[in-house]
Amino acid sequence: MLRYLVYMLRIRRVEFRIAEIPILAIPLLILLRDTGPLKTFQLWEGVFIFFLLFAFGDMINCLADRDLDAVYKPHLSEAVYGLGVRFVTFQVIATAALALVLSFHLSLTMNRWLIFVLVAIGLVLGAAYSVKPVQLKGRGLAQLICLWLIIFVGPMMFVSLLVEAMPSLSVLVFAAAYGTIQMGIILINTAEDYPEDLNANITTSIVSLGLHRGIGLAFWLVVIGALGVLSSLIWMLWQRGSPLIWLLAILPAIAACVYVTFSVGGLRSLISGASLDESIRTVKHVAKQVPLWVTIVAWSVLGATYALFCVRT
Repeated sequence: MLRYLVYMLRIRRVEFRIAEIPILAIPLLILLRDTGPLKTFQLWEGVFIFFLLFAFGDMINCLADRDLDAVYKPHLSEAVYGLGVRFVTFQVIATAALALVLSFHLSLTMNRWLIFVLVAIGLVLGAAYSVKPVQLKGRGLAQLICLWLIIFVGPMMFVSLLVEAMPSLSVLVFAAAYGTIQMGIILINTAEDYPEDLNANITTSIVSLGLHRGIGLAFWLVVIGALGVLSSLIWMLWQRGSPLIWLLAILPAIAACVYVTFSVGGLRSLISGASLDESIRTVKHVAKQVPLWVTIVAWSVLGATYALFCVRT
């Protein structure tokens, strides 16, 4: 029984929740004027839908990649086959159906039908990312754009609709910048799998560009995203007339962005002019830091947006 519970958790990739919490909390902290909405059923229904969508994406990815993962991520393949392909398929379908039903109810209750539309689009894109014949993760730069939409921009816009009737421009701009820096980091993780994806004929963004150009793109995404995130934070704090002490709250975010930018830039320099085999070894070694980079950016930015909330309240 315990083994099946472990398998259920594996296919939902619960280890990613620590990075997903800031995606949920950041738009709330940007938009909330007080804690009143946190006491409503509608907001928590939306939070439940939010995590359902991520669980759907993780499960369908594990299901679609079960044979490929048998070689490179055997614990995921073991979980799918341990539970049974049919049962995992049932869970994927049931999760999507539940997300649609709940989002329909939430849209009806709040009279915000864009909520249902965003959930439906998110489910379609989440399936299209992993499942053939579309399989956007094997469509070059479409992989990058799809992930940017379904992991960052789409979910943050969904959360903003739990607070405001129309999508928030400030959240949209911030989500675009935040998603850009995080996608730059995630590209390093994709680059780690470059030889395996190449051998499996999966045309990821990195395979499409080549390893060296892919790392170059990752660097510029981090630079552009960092500038966008920090500029947005400073502008929002200034707009709210915040005292200097609250500006100090963004120092950890500045430090995190600078650290990650120099780290990715350092990787770019290390592989510049190196052979492909040497570059692959270097990328695989440096990519071990990706979880750290994603986490420190996420949680330092979350701390800065908490300062925004404190200024407003």
